[in-house]
Amino acid sequence: MTISSLLAPLRAVFVLGIVFVAGANLSLAQEADAADTVQYRNGGAALRLGHLNAAFEIFTRDCAAGRAADCYQLGDMYRRGIATVQDFDAAAETYQRACDLGSSAGCTQLANMLFEGRTLDQDYPRARTLYTEACDLDEPAACGVLGNMMYVGLGGGKDRNRGAELMRQSCRADVEYACGQVRRYGLSNDGSRSGVLDREFWRGN
Repeated sequence: MTISSLLAPLRAVFVLGIVFVAGANLSLAQEADAADTVQYRNGGAALRLGHLNAAFEIFTRDCAAGRAADCYQLGDMYRRGIATVQDFDAAAETYQRACDLGSSAGCTQLANMLFEGRTLDQDYPRARTLYTEACDLDEPAACGVLGNMMYVGLGGGKDRNRGAELMRQSCRADVEYACGQVRRYGLSNDGSRSGVLDREFWRGN
């Protein structure tokens, strides 16, 4: 019996082992792909995993399908330039769609951009309208800014009583900006000026 004939069975076992390992690896790869597909059904999951391109594609798809939260997330990606070129106009359009679909965060973020006037042309009247929409959707931060705008008459008519009420409401929800404005204006509980009051007063009234 030759050495070659003795080694033949070992070669067969070795080849079978390679085939088995390759098959196992292929199966694992397929399972990983399937897991990714499941994860990618939700843009937030893809974003948390750091799969930014997938998240962008999913948010785009789901925003087009009318999902407000996905439109807001997509707007954020445009505004910050994540997985896409930074595009403030596209961000504004997407936040507006989120707002129209009932996202208070979408209304508020677009209002912030219009109020600040750094990434979009400053537009106080439109910002005030958007803050009003967000406040009506129970967004405390939007109510605080809206209250300030109403109190001083920025972007529309002046209504100090309503403005003070909205700032107090926002402060009770722990919005620091609103609490700072309450202290700044020295507002009393009836909306008049009577000295500086701290946040603990507004929480309890």
